[in-house]
Amino acid sequence: MSGNHEDIQQIDKMRTITDFINRAGFVAMTEALRKKVMKLSVRQCSVLAKIRRYTLVHPEGMSMSTLASRANMSPSAASHMIDSLMSQGMVERNQSPTDRRAVLVTIAKSFQATAAAVEEAQQKAINDLTSVLSEEELRVHNIVLEKLYNTVLERDDD
Repeated sequence: MSGNHEDIQQIDKMRTITDFINRAGFVAMTEALRKKVMKLSVRQCSVLAKIRRYTLVHPEGMSMSTLASRANMSPSAASHMIDSLMSQGMVERNQSPTDRRAVLVTIAKSFQATAAAVEEAQQKAINDLTSVLSEEELRVHNIVLEKLYNTVLERDDD
């Protein structure tokens, strides 16, 4: 029974840290953006985050097939999701410059500065949290974080 209690405590701790970081991003938003974000589903937020992460490495955009695969959605469901996010001005679709049959999705230019400001506020929150760590603790933290992150990315690709 104690193992279960420890698991719940670990889940609660991770959620508390994540909530702290997310709250910092939420506070950085304009009131209009807060209202817009509050209307998004968890799935829509997840898709936006996947597109944002992907396009930081591949600025040309994420193909609809890659998005559908990484979000565990059918191509049709992914297309409907992107239509909805486009109507809210959060993403754009563009034709691939190398394959005219492919459509690439990016964060909308009008939304990029906002996304960057939110991420900057979240990074400040992370810096605030990690400022209590010694150099050695921070080094270990970064190693563990990188390992967990890569594990999530590997599983996201499945």
